[in-house]
Amino acid sequence: MSIHAITFRIHEDSSYQTRWNSVNEAIKKETSSTYWAEPTSFFLIESSKNSQQLASAIDANSSFANDRDLLLVTNLSEKGYTAIGKVKDGDLHVLMKKR
Repeated sequence: MSIHAITFRIHEDSSYQTRWNSVNEAIKKETSSTYWAEPTSFFLIESSKNSQQLASAIDANSSFANDRDLLLVTNLSEKGYTAIGKVKDGDLHVLMKKR
């Protein structure tokens, strides 16, 4: 089991609320035990999946739009991370390599 930080940005358009709700529900379904979701668009969860598997499951089980939304899953127990969707700032990958 690993602890993962999951954050996302949903592009604001006419389907924003539907996509935001579906991503939240998909993340909740991926937790193995409990989750923490007090901040907006941020979760801490426990899962037996790695960051890539979690990101793929959230993408497949939600209305996430890869062409305009952003999802970042960071494995806090190991050095893994996966970003899917529209990453505009390459510094994400530079910083993650420094961990």
